Amino acid sequence: MGPTHLLEAIADMSALENFAENLRRLCLAKAGSISAAARGMQIGRSQIESYLQARRAPGRASVKKICEYLAVTEEEMYQRPVAVDLDHGRPSAQRILSAARDALEPLLFADPSAGIAPGIYHAYMSIPGTPESLLCAVVVIAKQGNATTFRRLTNRAIKKGEYWSRFTGDHKGIVVERLNCLSFVAANQIGTQEPTLMRLRWLPFSEKLLGGHAMIFTPAGPSFSAVVMVPLSTKINLRTALRLAKVYRTADEAVPRIVRDMITQQRADFISSVARDLG
Repeated sequence: MGPTHLLEAIADMSALENFAENLRRLCLAKAGSISAAARGMQIGRSQIESYLQARRAPGRASVKKICEYLAVTEEEMYQRPVAVDLDHGRPSAQRILSAARDALEPLLFADPSAGIAPGIYHAYMSIPGTPESLLCAVVVIAKQGNATTFRRLTNRAIKKGEYWSRFTGDHKGIVVERLNCLSFVAANQIGTQEPTLMRLRWLPFSEKLLGGHAMIFTPAGPSFSAVVMVPLSTKINLRTALRLAKVYRTADEAVPRIVRDMITQQRADFISSVARDLG
């Protein structure tokens, strides 16, 4: 590439970078988030992202939409950005929520959506330090477009002082499927509002069964549990599901036999994987 063409390429790149920076700054100033601005301009979020990363130049129609929405001229969009600090003082709750929404959007709405059906499930969890007991929690799965959300309810009728009493709560979050694994990412809505994570896979059985592990934060630090989750019959309503959600003895006949067998296997698999990775 000759010197003239090189200078032209550099100039074009600088113009794209200027456009990207101005676009980000003005969208946040006007709409509070990139996603909201994209909707206002009627331009796809992924298309806007390509402009923000200066990967491609916008077409004439897109430039017109952007300039009309932001109330600026095309020349202003390509000029060197004016250094303005948009974060004077404490950020507003709206801006913080908008930033969080932008960060979570790829997880919530990107294809593929989580491959788990809406409905009521029971999640059986091993109790750390108490291998003879299992905790049963209710998990409610819902779909909103491509987004999959869930709510995990732990029965609060557990005696005070028991290890698992620290884990009771109302966990709300999202379900993300990546690499054939379902990640249930949530935050407790009560108490210390600690984050929680369950990672489950479909187990190779004719009946629907998920297995894996959960990580829950406690006052003593993070704790891990083996998990087996099963869908409930559509004949079982939420009230009944909650009544059945409690601590069971591992050998209790009320716990499905396949759950009793697989919780032991999930515990062994998790211990083996940790030993392999840290050994």
